[in-house]
Amino acid sequence: MTGQELMAWAIFIAYFLFIFLSFGLVFRSILAGNHVSNLFEGRAFFFLRTAVGALLCTWYYMIRFLHLSYTNHSITNQTDSIGNWLLNTRLFEQAWSVVCNGPAHWWWSSWICTWTIVFTAIVWSESGRRGIKYPYAYMLLGQLVAMSVATALFLCAMALHPRIRSKPRSIPVYIAFPLLMAFVPTYLLPRHVNTDKFMNSLLWLHGALLLPLTSSSTSNIAENANAKIPFSLFYQMLIATAASIHYPATQRLLKSMPLGQSVIQRLYNTIFSHPAQGSISLDVIWVVIIVTSWFLLSGSMVSRIIKISIASLASGITIARWTGVNWGLIASVIPILVLFGFGMLALALQQFRSRNITRRKELLERMGMSEESVIPGTTNTAPSMSGKKIIVGFWHPYCNAGGGGERVLWSAIRHLQKTEKDVLILVYSGDYPSASKDDILGRAKNRFSIDIDTSRIHFVPLPSRYLISDNYWRIFTLLNQSLGSVYLAFEGLCGKDGVWGDIFLDSMGHGFTFPAVRFITGSQTVIGAYIHYPTVSTDMVKRVRERSAGVENAGASKSWLKTQIKLIYYNIFTTLYSVSLLFPQHIMTNSSWTQAHIKSLLINARGSFLASILLKDGKSLEKKEERGEAKKEDRARCEVVYPPCDTKEFVKLGGLNQRKREIVSLAQFRPEKEHAKQLYALKSLFERYPQYRNGPQNIKLILMGGARDAGDEARLDGLRALADELNITDNVEFVVNAPYSEVVKRLGEASIGLNTMQDEHFGINVVEFMAAGLIPVVHASAGPVMDIVVPFNSQKTGFHATDAESFAEAIHQAFSLSPKESLSMRKAAREAAVQKFSEKEFEKGWQEGWNRLKNLAVRNRV
Repeated sequence: MTGQELMAWAIFIAYFLFIFLSFGLVFRSILAGNHVSNLFEGRAFFFLRTAVGALLCTWYYMIRFLHLSYTNHSITNQTDSIGNWLLNTRLFEQAWSVVCNGPAHWWWSSWICTWTIVFTAIVWSESGRRGIKYPYAYMLLGQLVAMSVATALFLCAMALHPRIRSKPRSIPVYIAFPLLMAFVPTYLLPRHVNTDKFMNSLLWLHGALLLPLTSSSTSNIAENANAKIPFSLFYQMLIATAASIHYPATQRLLKSMPLGQSVIQRLYNTIFSHPAQGSISLDVIWVVIIVTSWFLLSGSMVSRIIKISIASLASGITIARWTGVNWGLIASVIPILVLFGFGMLALALQQFRSRNITRRKELLERMGMSEESVIPGTTNTAPSMSGKKIIVGFWHPYCNAGGGGERVLWSAIRHLQKTEKDVLILVYSGDYPSASKDDILGRAKNRFSIDIDTSRIHFVPLPSRYLISDNYWRIFTLLNQSLGSVYLAFEGLCGKDGVWGDIFLDSMGHGFTFPAVRFITGSQTVIGAYIHYPTVSTDMVKRVRERSAGVENAGASKSWLKTQIKLIYYNIFTTLYSVSLLFPQHIMTNSSWTQAHIKSLLINARGSFLASILLKDGKSLEKKEERGEAKKEDRARCEVVYPPCDTKEFVKLGGLNQRKREIVSLAQFRPEKEHAKQLYALKSLFERYPQYRNGPQNIKLILMGGARDAGDEARLDGLRALADELNITDNVEFVVNAPYSEVVKRLGEASIGLNTMQDEHFGINVVEFMAAGLIPVVHASAGPVMDIVVPFNSQKTGFHATDAESFAEAIHQAFSLSPKESLSMRKAAREAAVQKFSEKEFEKGWQEGWNRLKNLAVRNRV
């Protein structure tokens, strides 16, 4: 073997080493920040499998090409030396000469060339947005192995790396220019086949695509570049330039068609005309499959269902027309398929219910609460049988959030554990098992000072909780979240660890779960609800109709057309939501405002056409009661049960005359809490009354609250940036996820409690302010103005406001009170909180609702 042959061997081996290196970098990029098991779940696993499929198909023909090339060389040169073959055969040029020579061959190859350019732009953009490492490795893998494999693996990486930043929304010219210029060698390739310029065009194309990926979209150079092109415009430029290549390529293909041969047949025959062509053509086909799958699987659940349905319908019609299927035969089969579907559904429900009986029994035995089993006797007592247990499931996917809703949940559970010894409690939660039972209950103890008996509580995991996250859906958020809650209910009841009991009690406000629970569990399960706020209310619809900006009306307020579309959407959603509220047999609300809205929705629902179909309308209920099939008291009742406030801890706080000049806000960092308004109010206060910024009268705003996820953390960063922009940073402090002891301490030191949320359904934080001796300054709407900050014994208990300016003025009035007026208001507020909103009052109202639910559950057993 000569030295030149050794060098040829070295280059050949180095080629495969580069392939292994590329795969290594790509998988290291995919798994960065992820466990290996994540790779085998959901969309990531789907695209991983498509990558394997693409690799097997394309490289089967690539290996055949190498074998064919070696065989031809051996015959021509009468040598079987692999080194001589590698030395005297330009494999790269040989393969590309085949796939670029001829109209049909180039038609296939042009698609992979143009996709490579577009894919480079996508990799550059999305790797920066998602923090995906080594973007150049994906392009290197595509050029060395197959673009379909690289595409699938990058989509796999996108599935495991959600967007962490909105940038870049534009692309620097120094990145865009090489990508656009890469179309030039693409255009020239079929014209330079079998010439000295062919290899130059190939190298130019490959080099121009690797160059942009050497610079990250988040690098300082890219972000500070002066000349940029908006991505929307740049993609249009890419598509237009690609069309200028594909259009003439298609024209040449059509002109070259022999008489009597179809285009599809010609393209199909071309695929298998040569192994190199087979590799390229299958690469194109796999890219189409992968990108189409990504398109169909991306977006909201509703959009995915619509896209997949349309694609399936179009595919079915195309296949039917192509094969000449008898449409009459298809139409005759449809009723049979519908009946078969209903039959399968009935069998599935029967299976779910039978399986739940087994799971219920196993769970009770595992928790040491066996029912209808023999209890051994003692020397003083005879053997006996244990009675039936009651299992109540609390639907609270965010049970570990640490907000007011969670205080209601844990207070209700603690009360049940104190008063009901034969009750097992289920909590349907998305926090479990990533947070253990001890972790969750420990946080309830730390945040609310509530002790829960771990031996009589069981957590049911909800792995798909992201479906009800407001950050997951981009459009039709309310509807998509509600549909997501239906799937989540199925997961909690019938999933891998699913189970249900005698009572299902939603304590988080997902109304669409009620009909789903009734459908799955049948009539034996009693449904109850504790509603903190209606998912949709007349106030929300009114703001949309008046085109006023708000959390639920973002974007639509600026467009008449969007407003009309949103009104139609809200009307449809309101009908569905209100009918869902007919399924609970007992409803508790946290305020008069919420109760009024729920009652209004129930009245409208009973008169709807949908309710009549479901036999939930007023006339149907009356007929059932006349026939003795139901009782009037079975109808859904709606009662106010004020949330519990741990007034015992807060009333111990003294020093009502010696409070710091501090304003405290206490709320989770969710968008509807309108924390930004508090910062603008402080800015307005400083502009009107400069003495509050510095000196002896200076004040400080403390924003306390829980951050549930990355979305809340990003919102926190935005608030910090806003405080800096308004130049009030020195007077603002953020306290995030503070323990309960820290919350009590802070409230015991401050002077004013601030709540700026519009239509705050109740406002448990406002009650805590009052019990702690703070003067509340709250939004003049809903719970705070109707139930909480109202005169008590003819004494004013706080201030109301609406916008930043009026909040600033209310804060000034509160700080301007004389010591005597201030003390009188603080005492009145504390006394109102103790007498109206204590845990004792909550337990009293809760017990009445529980008694009704329990009696219904016991009656169902008869």
